[in-house]
Amino acid sequence: MKKRPWKNSLTAIMLGAMIVQGGTAVWAADAAPTAPVSSPSVNYGLTSDIRAAVKSVAVTPTATGSQLAVTVRLYNGGVTQNRVPEHELRVQTSSGVSYTLKPSGTNKESLQPKEIGELVYMTAVDTKEIGTIDQLSFVNVDVYSYPKVETTLLAMPTTSVWYGATGSAALQSLSNVAWGQSFSIPGVNSGLTYTAIEASMQNTTAGRVAVVTVLASNPGTGRETVPAFRMDAQSETKNYEGKRAEVEPVTLEAGEQKYIHFAIPVENGVTLSDLVVLSTDNYVPKGGTDAATLATGKLAIVWPKEQGTSTAVPYTIGQPIAFDALTKVVDKSTQVSLMELHLHENPGEGYKTAVAKFKLTNTSTTPIALPAFASELVSTQGLTYQGARQANVTQMMNPGLSYVVSYSYIVPQSETGTSFSLKLLDSVAASPYTTTIAALQTDLQQEDTDSTISLYPFDLKFNDVTVNSVTTPQLTYTYKVRLDLGIEQKENVVVDNNFSKLRFEIVDNAGRVIGSKDAAFNGDNKLISGVQTLDASNITTDQFSYPFTVNVYETIETANGTAKRLLKVIK
Repeated sequence: MKKRPWKNSLTAIMLGAMIVQGGTAVWAADAAPTAPVSSPSVNYGLTSDIRAAVKSVAVTPTATGSQLAVTVRLYNGGVTQNRVPEHELRVQTSSGVSYTLKPSGTNKESLQPKEIGELVYMTAVDTKEIGTIDQLSFVNVDVYSYPKVETTLLAMPTTSVWYGATGSAALQSLSNVAWGQSFSIPGVNSGLTYTAIEASMQNTTAGRVAVVTVLASNPGTGRETVPAFRMDAQSETKNYEGKRAEVEPVTLEAGEQKYIHFAIPVENGVTLSDLVVLSTDNYVPKGGTDAATLATGKLAIVWPKEQGTSTAVPYTIGQPIAFDALTKVVDKSTQVSLMELHLHENPGEGYKTAVAKFKLTNTSTTPIALPAFASELVSTQGLTYQGARQANVTQMMNPGLSYVVSYSYIVPQSETGTSFSLKLLDSVAASPYTTTIAALQTDLQQEDTDSTISLYPFDLKFNDVTVNSVTTPQLTYTYKVRLDLGIEQKENVVVDNNFSKLRFEIVDNAGRVIGSKDAAFNGDNKLISGVQTLDASNITTDQFSYPFTVNVYETIETANGTAKRLLKVIK
């Protein structure tokens, strides 16, 4: 059937409604490379008012044969409601074989003026020898005539067909996009652009998952909702199906950007080669209720060589941290600075402990919630150590004041690095996955060698520490720790019951801990400048030997237990 020419009055409408436009996605801090502009879908006249375009065509291998799926987009350019003409949808191969597909029970039968509708078709055949699809057609079948009369209403060439498979064969028909380059999805009726900005392997209770963070941008002038699509991952021999982590629809206003995330369960030890962007459509058999998802590959992206591709920027301790501009976990009025980062031995333990201490300042004029970000410490060899946040924190921060939150990291004794990347993370909504909101490259602080120790927001000076034992008539031994301290506190930094404490452990000559005492920086019996005496815990044995050594720790209560940072050994 001869193609109907474009009507001049319809051209402008169709260009605005159906052509996918490219644009430039702006990252939180940097500009992404320009998006490749997808070729506009070629439109054909189905009736005098309804035009049609091919959204997707897919041939997917099944256990017993092949699944053929087609989605066609229709547009009613008329001024009244128009009925979609009765038809069968058929696909033809280059060898002349024709297959008739079954329509979804949810396909529209008519379109309102200026309305766009998508018709979904699918069939399964018991053969894997489908060949190359080169055309699809709308065919009207008059079953009331004998012999039956078939009229081709419209025939459209298929310039892009997804032959679902694994490995390089699956990617041959797809356009390739470089990692970090923005793109639009071919054939999808949307002006949004996307940029893959971070990929990481994360472990959950359900197994290993590849998590991909994608920046969605709306360069247009009206509100748009992110269309249905997903990302799969491929190795050389296997495909791994992904799923969008956001359950609710994601809507972007004009000029707005948001992150979307894809979780792809993979096997341990797998090496991924590519990501595949697939548009998805729902197919419901007529008379049925259960929808099947039909996926069609649109683009391929090479899996990045570097995991967790957020580049750590050089950072000076004490400076405000620059967060991703799109993050919601840290309020714009909250200033966050890393004040301490130490790694030290734990006498008597089989591991080392790193401690990071953050200052969070409310720069606004009203109380705001204290942000709850997660953190990881990454060595130069790529080893990642998960941080444990202190167990109790203040929920709200008053204006003009700073609050201190600590994180501890358990690392092996073999860790000897002095430079680390510190990643601050935000949890993806309603999922166990995380995404990076800041990445800092910094050196460990060296423990003070003189008598003054930094314990932000305090500076401690141990002028003198002595230990004496007292024996009661019941043969109970009490230890008196006499301290002569100098304490200076920074101004406008809140210290409450959640702040870390000092622990004094008394160790005898044989290396046994024979007594201990915790001391707080607030409350009725808080540590003060000057001379004070602490009563250590009682024990009921006299099996110890002099001289005594006092190990002074900073202790932090976390969800994983008590974390200790060794401050000083006094002999």
